[in-house]
Amino acid sequence: MLQGMHSTIGLWVEAALLIFTFFVVVPSIAAAIGYAAWKGKPKNFDRQMYWTAFATAIGLSLFLMVFAQRMHADVTTWQYLVQMACFGLGALLFGVAGGCMIGTLTYPRGLRKQDPTR
Repeated sequence: MLQGMHSTIGLWVEAALLIFTFFVVVPSIAAAIGYAAWKGKPKNFDRQMYWTAFATAIGLSLFLMVFAQRMHADVTTWQYLVQMACFGLGALLFGVAGGCMIGTLTYPRGLRKQDPTR
């Protein structure tokens, strides 16, 4: 009976971590990147670089989350850890992608790269 209880508790903990990731961590990452873009940081980024980072991050994020969803790993195997790691990394990259999309919208229009030779 205890064995079944532990697996149920483990699934609840996993669900709580995924909900926490999607509703707290991912928006926090997106907000931090968007705020940095609004301030014009990093200096070597511009709108095109934020767009490129968005496209790369969203593509990799979707690949990792779909890959993890289609693994169908058993909870008792080591593959389940790989599945959760892939999905978690995909979720974090989803936050980065969201921040970069915010960065393309909030990056100051007046800021341009300055020519270092002048």
